[in-house]
Amino acid sequence: MQTTRIPLPPPKSAEELLEMYYLEIRCNLLEAAAGFDRIQRARGSDKIANDARLQRLQEAIDVLKRETPDRAETFLNLFSE
Repeated sequence: MQTTRIPLPPPKSAEELLEMYYLEIRCNLLEAAAGFDRIQRARGSDKIANDARLQRLQEAIDVLKRETPDRAETFLNLFSE
């Protein structure tokens, strides 16, 4: 029995991907910013300034700002340690 191969569509362009993901990424970044704001305004925020989890989140922000093609991998490695 012979199978028929269905050709894959060509990969999307950067512009198409930006159009697809812009609102979702913006929403996720806003949610992260709001989380940091709530933590900073909360009672006792000065006591957690050196908390390893908070520092790791700050490192993750730095990873996101890099212009390298391996941000997702670096991000995952940061939290897998």
